[in-house]
Amino acid sequence: ATHLSNDKASRSSRRKGSARFIGAVMFSLTRAVVASTSTAPFHVVAETSVIPTRKRLTIDTISDNLKTMEYAVRGKIAIEADRITQELSKQKKNGLPSSFPFDHIIYTNIGNPHAVAQKALTWPRQVMALLQLPDALGIDHPNAPEMFPEDALQRAREMKAALGGHGTGAYTHSKGVRQFRKDVAQFIEKRDGATPGSVDIESIFLTAGASEAITMLMTALIKDPSCGIMIPIPQYPLYSATLDLLGGQKVGYYLDENSVWGLNLEELERSLADAKAKGINVAGLVLINPGNPTGQVLSRDEVKDIVLFCARHNLVLLSDEVYQENVYREQDEFFSCRRAADELGLIKNDAIQLCSFHSVSKGVFGECGQRGGYVEMIGIDEDVIDILYKLAASKLCSSTSGQAMVSLMCRGPNRGDVSYQSHEQEKKAIFEGLRDRAQLVSKGLDNIPGFSCQPATGAMYCFPSVHMPPGVVKASQELGFSPDTLYALDLLQSTGICVVPASGFGQKAGRFGFRTTFLSPESRRVVENIRNHYESFCAKYSN
Repeated sequence: ATHLSNDKASRSSRRKGSARFIGAVMFSLTRAVVASTSTAPFHVVAETSVIPTRKRLTIDTISDNLKTMEYAVRGKIAIEADRITQELSKQKKNGLPSSFPFDHIIYTNIGNPHAVAQKALTWPRQVMALLQLPDALGIDHPNAPEMFPEDALQRAREMKAALGGHGTGAYTHSKGVRQFRKDVAQFIEKRDGATPGSVDIESIFLTAGASEAITMLMTALIKDPSCGIMIPIPQYPLYSATLDLLGGQKVGYYLDENSVWGLNLEELERSLADAKAKGINVAGLVLINPGNPTGQVLSRDEVKDIVLFCARHNLVLLSDEVYQENVYREQDEFFSCRRAADELGLIKNDAIQLCSFHSVSKGVFGECGQRGGYVEMIGIDEDVIDILYKLAASKLCSSTSGQAMVSLMCRGPNRGDVSYQSHEQEKKAIFEGLRDRAQLVSKGLDNIPGFSCQPATGAMYCFPSVHMPPGVVKASQELGFSPDTLYALDLLQSTGICVVPASGFGQKAGRFGFRTTFLSPESRRVVENIRNHYESFCAKYSN
């Protein structure tokens, strides 16, 4: 009884103490509220004299990896081109003549087809317009059949249903709309002659272009600074830039310029062995086929060699296949890494880890601004996919419009549909224009004395080697950048042609050159202006 009495007294004491504490807190809060609403001065904030004047985020405090990262495609030359464009615009607006020996910039630095007059395909844009419109103004409008073909209306209804009736303005599943991913899976199966239903929809992520998917996988692969990824030299700068940002190691393997930018196993083995000798933990290998910036198309045997190399050395193969529709010679074909792995029995035996990327930005769609792409993963464990899903979910989802365009790229109008013939004709016209300009530009550049340019049999680019006159090396050293950067800058300021220095993609020591697209309808003029400029450039830097 005494124990119970003491315990009761103790609880009563604690309750009284708690009440006093709560009362004191409420009193303090009340005083603060009254003071904050009073007209009398109440100095809650410290005097401004004690606030430091030094900024926290400066060029000295910013991430070193971010400072080191370089993306040449939109680097020094492109920035200068944009500056000149603004200046030309101001001069034109004020009725002044151009202060440059040209009246506009020809942007051949980036594979951005619609920016250089490639027309959008009609049927996909019709479906996209219906997706964006409210139902009452689009698919349910009484005059809709007069404005849109029936197959566009039917596909828009189907896609709106797949979006759950929410339209394109709502978030989707972080992997992407399931029906759209099913379209991707069936596209892959048809392309590669795979067994129907063999592509796992849950292994497909729809992303903001292929670039986001590539960055996602590279982020997963670079566990610590000792990890590296094999990348081709030359390579698309996304890979080197991302590795720099992640603090990973770049492990270059050289493509053979003298064999139309082919590759061989000896070079792959050399690169891997050298990296291991340096203590680099090589986690993956990047393959770009058709090539960027080199424009080559790999043979079946070359693709199979690479797939087997990755399987043998336990490397995750990152296969960049965004130019798979851009194959221009009849004797060439696009042969996917997935198909190679399937034919070799590696998928069945779970003996390969392969991530394949595709995009609506290239091919004949050229829908760069839609930001639609996908990755399909093979041999990646479910718990790893769950972690990648977490990364995707942290960004909520990719653009719904981009996802829709991926679906339309992978599954167009059916044979026999009202839009089928016109859709195929439009794609054919774009493809033939690309094919013809690929030959025009690569042959034209190769015929310039001092230039050497391999045939552009795929993708959207030429990557010529340029002999630099004696004075260029010295002048570029004084300016603090590479000789081909000086050349590209001089070309821009003299002709208005914007190219990318080859040094931004990587190349063998002593080689100089640039990358140019052959997208522009002014491609013939581009080649002639490059020829004429090179003569004056050589004279300018002859000693």
